Amino acid sequence: MSRIGKAPINVPAGVTITVGKDNVVTVKGPKGELTQAVDADITISQEDGVLTVTRPTDQKRHRALHGLYRSLINNMVVGVTEGYKLEQELVGVGYRASNQGNTLDLVLGYSHHYVFQLPAEIKVTTTSEKGQTPKIILESIDKQLIGQVAAKIRSLRAPEPYKGKGIKFVGEVLRRKAGKSASKKIIKMAGKKLSRRERIKKGIRKRLTGSENRPRLSVYRSNKGIYAQIINDETGKTIVAASSLSKDFNASGNKSEQSTAVGKLVAEKAIAAGVKEVVFDRNGYLYHGRVKSLAEGAREGGLVF
Repeated sequence: MSRIGKAPINVPAGVTITVGKDNVVTVKGPKGELTQAVDADITISQEDGVLTVTRPTDQKRHRALHGLYRSLINNMVVGVTEGYKLEQELVGVGYRASNQGNTLDLVLGYSHHYVFQLPAEIKVTTTSEKGQTPKIILESIDKQLIGQVAAKIRSLRAPEPYKGKGIKFVGEVLRRKAGKSASKKIIKMAGKKLSRRERIKKGIRKRLTGSENRPRLSVYRSNKGIYAQIINDETGKTIVAASSLSKDFNASGNKSEQSTAVGKLVAEKAIAAGVKEVVFDRNGYLYHGRVKSLAEGAREGGLVF
């Protein structure tokens, strides 16, 4: 038998259960009266203050109905003796709840109010204490009805997972999500080319390092000029450098011609410092235009790479 269906129901003092025509169960108690129609195949019997629910066969349908109706009748017994109470809270700036009788008025951040007319079987109260979130308190003897109404109220502004704003049950644990970083989004949108160059640069630097015998010729360009330096990565020192923006640079012409002149100048300084062979680091830039002109100028100046 069903583990739920076979469990007996203890009938408290002051509660009467009757089974009427068409297998309709009526439960009366201190708080009120409830009725529930039961499937004709399900048998309900009461003896010595204990109610039992039985099924005729072990068919799948009968097994399902067995546990269902036992739970419904037990909920009715609890409802007419103790009653049910649900509390909900409104989380959000400006969210408010008020009621006049069974008419519930909700302000949930929309351009309009929500006016909710509750069934007569449900008693509603609202609280709004200083320093606490507004609360909606529902009371009823009908567990099924109070649960349905509470779910409907919650659906008017279901809590969102980032800040938890909305209508939620008191004590309800929400699964929260981390917010997206706006700064990362801006960098991604504004710096696609830069990030691509940085990736290429890192890949080159992993397999290219300047030494004392063959230091690294690194190049950097901008809209205003181009810069080259020869670096010994073992000591972390710059041996020589040249720039189209430096005071000792006096070449004229277009940007490509100036880049060639910078290449020749850095080669001249390097040879004077005793450096003839280098490894060329294009610093993530494509090998064309000013970067290519600088490399060719350095070769013309006598550097080998």
